[in-house]
Amino acid sequence: MSIQILEIVVYSHEGEARSLQLVPGQMNIITGASKTGKSALVDIVDYCFGSGECRVPEGPIRRCVSWFGLKLALPQGQAFVARRCPLSGYSSSEDCFVDLGTSVTVPDHAELRQTTNTNGLESLLTGWTGIGDHLHEPPEDQTRAPLTAQVRHALLMCFQPQDEIIRRQQLFHKTSDNFLAQALKDTLPYFLGAVDDEYVRRRDELKRLRERLRSCERRLAELQAIRGEGVSKAADILAQARDAGLTSTTADTWDAAILALQEVAKTPLATVDNALPIGGEYERLTTERDVLLQEQQRLRDEISAARSFESDENAYSYEATEQASRLKSIGIFEGSESTTSCPLCTRNLDDEDLPPGIGEMREALTRVTDRLDSVVRSIPKLESAIAELESQLAQVTESLTKNLSELQAVQIADAALQQAQEQATRKSHILGRVSLYVESVPEVPDTQSLESEAKSLRDQCKALEAELSDEAVQERLDSILSIINERMTEWARYLQLEHSQYPLQLNLKKLTIVAATQDGLVPVARMGSGENWVGYHLIAHLGLHEWFTKNVRPVPRFLFLDQPSQVYFPPDQDDDGSLSGMGEDDREAVSRMFKFVYDTVATLAGSFQVIVTEHADIKEDWYQESVVERWRSGTKLIPESWPRLDQLPGNHE
Repeated sequence: MSIQILEIVVYSHEGEARSLQLVPGQMNIITGASKTGKSALVDIVDYCFGSGECRVPEGPIRRCVSWFGLKLALPQGQAFVARRCPLSGYSSSEDCFVDLGTSVTVPDHAELRQTTNTNGLESLLTGWTGIGDHLHEPPEDQTRAPLTAQVRHALLMCFQPQDEIIRRQQLFHKTSDNFLAQALKDTLPYFLGAVDDEYVRRRDELKRLRERLRSCERRLAELQAIRGEGVSKAADILAQARDAGLTSTTADTWDAAILALQEVAKTPLATVDNALPIGGEYERLTTERDVLLQEQQRLRDEISAARSFESDENAYSYEATEQASRLKSIGIFEGSESTTSCPLCTRNLDDEDLPPGIGEMREALTRVTDRLDSVVRSIPKLESAIAELESQLAQVTESLTKNLSELQAVQIADAALQQAQEQATRKSHILGRVSLYVESVPEVPDTQSLESEAKSLRDQCKALEAELSDEAVQERLDSILSIINERMTEWARYLQLEHSQYPLQLNLKKLTIVAATQDGLVPVARMGSGENWVGYHLIAHLGLHEWFTKNVRPVPRFLFLDQPSQVYFPPDQDDDGSLSGMGEDDREAVSRMFKFVYDTVATLAGSFQVIVTEHADIKEDWYQESVVERWRSGTKLIPESWPRLDQLPGNHE
């Protein structure tokens, strides 16, 4: 058993409680006059089930009530939920009270307090209803967000207010709102069982398998990338090694190429270097040429210095000869005595003007003559030294010429040697690349088991996808709807509705009923008469709830019908609720309609509850036993004695 309503309770601001007791598993009728609060019951129940807005009409109820409450029968135990009536100017209240137990009593007003908010209340009600963690994921070509089924979606099939039960364009509660209409379309397959809890479990299993498969394929792709890129790279390096003469192995697979390269990497570098002759003569001649060039430069520098010295010596010799010639003229005074007269002009000389003595002049001549003799004697030695240096320079130049000739000869003769040396360098380079590549290659495990696992996961995913495909879901949904359609067609004929001679179909895409006539599909919106519109609303909702109940689907087990007889029984003709003012056909139609509801509920053996608010009070035993209260002669939902909020002392609202 899912949720049914045991009591509807309202509390006054002074703490009084008014309780409307209902019977689970049967039709409950609240009959009475207009303006007694019957229609507000739908809004009270909706508000206590977590509605985001309190739609209880402004007036005596909103002014006189402080809390609304429901006592609920749950699959296991009972619960009492209550919400504070919003203050004037507010659309709702977040103050929610919840009491849960095997058996609960209606609390006193003083016990009411906030124990949760609307989100918490909705979550609790969703769980009590039995709604699992169902997430509807829209098709990939649609942009709306995924939708999780909640109790608020199920309640769209549990209420038929007075202004909706006669509406031909709208079959379900609040579905004039396109967002709510789409939400119902998305969740109905789940509520019907085409997408059941097992489907949800298997869909979650499919998600897990897909995650495992993606992980497995990602690992395989990484390994294949290593192998794929590696095959090409390893083959290239192996080809270079073969070209360099390091190996003769060929390989068709990555593994074979790696093994071959690992063998190449074991080749000692010294073996590669020593395997080739080195050009020693060319190197010796190059070294010798460097020495000869240095010696040539040294000799040239020494010869240049000697030539410079020789030039300086010749200049000195010339000056010294000139000076000696002048001093030799003193020989004309040989034998003369020294006087104070000039020997040339016989002029008397003062002591200050006296020239150096002849002796001193002779001494100067002797010194110059000695130095001049020394220079004359050194000139042959300098010439000899320069000649020696020039001879050495000539030898060095000759050696350089010979060295250049030999060097050119070696270069020509050792071209093959030079090529071999380059080959050795290339081999060393390639060997280094091979070693680096082999060391950097990761250990790639055998992918056979991974590929086997991926194949198994693909097979499992494919099988589950077939079970969970849109086509499979649609097949189950079509099968369910065919059963409901058959029941609706049967009931429509019993109620003598228009087009009931044709098969009826519940169209979930448009959320309406259509008759499959010979001229095409005819929706309810194109059918006439309020009697037909009410009748089609009844057979659609009872057909769905019969299916929900028999198949234990997670939908609250109650249906609220507000004044279904209004098309036959206008409120302004209501005196005592009797049908005496109606014609015979209308009385029969009204009686047939309520008997249909009564019998349908009875066939479900206490598992389904219908709550009807009505003006009519049919004098039939089955109807009378279904009446839980009569609101006439001053009896109302809100007692006349309850004060309004603005009438309370100290309240200046």
